Amino acid sequence: FAAHQDSGQTCIEVFFFRTGQNWGNRAYFPRADKTLGPAEVLGAFLAQFYDERPVPKMILLSHDIEEVDLITEALELKADHKVDIRTPQRGEKRGIVGQALLNAREALGRRLAETQSQQKILAAVQSVFELPEPPKRIEVYDNSHIMGTNMVGGMIVAGPEGWEKNAYRKFNIKD
Repeated sequence: FAAHQDSGQTCIEVFFFRTGQNWGNRAYFPRADKTLGPAEVLGAFLAQFYDERPVPKMILLSHDIEEVDLITEALELKADHKVDIRTPQRGEKRGIVGQALLNAREALGRRLAETQSQQKILAAVQSVFELPEPPKRIEVYDNSHIMGTNMVGGMIVAGPEGWEKNAYRKFNIKD
């Protein structure tokens, strides 16, 4: 796990390793109080991350977290095996955490650039339609095959942070 902060936002990059194999990585952008440092956000994130996931025997972190003993004990109870949480200082494990930190920095940079671009687009929409404020949500609908069988409608959604893919919907049209 590696945490990077910029412009009041945090990115936590997670690398997944099982039996010595790299199973990929994913960037998370938790919402947190802007006064919290990366170690505090990372500690809170780690405590919640393994709620519904199997707990590994070793967890590597980019920052030392305050509640490491408490989190270790909770994860050991959940996993029913010993869990080692550490912040490596040198060697191969430090290199892995360093790569995760680089990925977190780049992912947050991309997200900030996309958000800034999206804000400009929404400001332009506000201006064109003479709205009192930029729109918070834009829904676009498309209907397909309306003259034939298996009629379908689709909805995509955009907001201040870009496309909101979890809000997309597909509709089967019966009549």
